[in-house]
Amino acid sequence: MFLKVLSILLLIPGFACAIFSKVIVRKFNLDEKVECNFEHEMSEEELLQYKFSKAEVNVKLGGMLLALPGIIMVLIVFK
Repeated sequence: MFLKVLSILLLIPGFACAIFSKVIVRKFNLDEKVECNFEHEMSEEELLQYKFSKAEVNVKLGGMLLALPGIIMVLIVFK
């Protein structure tokens, strides 16, 4: 029973982080902290879009890494 609850407690924040990644990036201004090595080759609008997309992907990857142990536990416990 404990492992069932623990697996769900790991899944919920992980998937929520992945689903609401746009909101998280906007709220914490994570797109401003992203570095781009080829910014001189892009226009201002393309650069802003690139930074936002890269920050969003980083947040989604973090959320999925958080949910991964929960997914593994669900597969083991509910087998």
